[in-house]
Amino acid sequence: MNPSPETRWSLVAQAKGESPASRAALSELCEIYYAPVFAFISRWSNSNDARDLTHDFFSRLLAKNSIARADPERGKFRNFLFKSAKNFLLEMRSKEGRQKRGGNSGHLAVDELSLSDEKASSPDAEFDRAWACTVLDRALKSLQSEMEEKDKAETFRALRPFLAGSAGYGDQVTVAEDLGISETAVRVIVHRMRKRMRELVEAEVAQTLEPGDDVAAELRYLLGVF
Repeated sequence: MNPSPETRWSLVAQAKGESPASRAALSELCEIYYAPVFAFISRWSNSNDARDLTHDFFSRLLAKNSIARADPERGKFRNFLFKSAKNFLLEMRSKEGRQKRGGNSGHLAVDELSLSDEKASSPDAEFDRAWACTVLDRALKSLQSEMEEKDKAETFRALRPFLAGSAGYGDQVTVAEDLGISETAVRVIVHRMRKRMRELVEAEVAQTLEPGDDVAAELRYLLGVF
């Protein structure tokens, strides 16, 4: 496994400041994890403004440099981001309540019980599912880039369905003919691609954990949310 030296926590450390480099690091973090936050807000806001709310959440994260509160000693970065999004929705619900009492009608119908229940301390399933999708998508894009750099873009496109198990019976024969290689060669390449894909997924997961944390356990959890 060859994880990138630029881990998520190193990005978090860079983001704790007001310099152009800090703003760039924070913007990158927001871009990487937009999908899980959007999925969570969409699930619990019961409104048509989930995209605007997600934008507001990240805008606030950027404006207030709230990322400075993130600390690897307090747990996973995934959990920090989830709790921040949860607190944001609770604050929006409270603000809407004040507006309603003042005569203004709001539109944010947050599921109060689910958001406020202290027993539900583990990250929401929708958030984790989207987080896992983000991890897999980034790993897949890394694999694609690696193969394209080796002039194997056509091979990647042809064999990508085998990574997800969506290729049907007999597809290896067709792909082998299209690529002008043997079925045995197809099986070997698919095996190598799956192995490299797992390494890239593990690297992505490791970047959100502290050194020494159980990467395998986190990987099993994320794959289990599907």
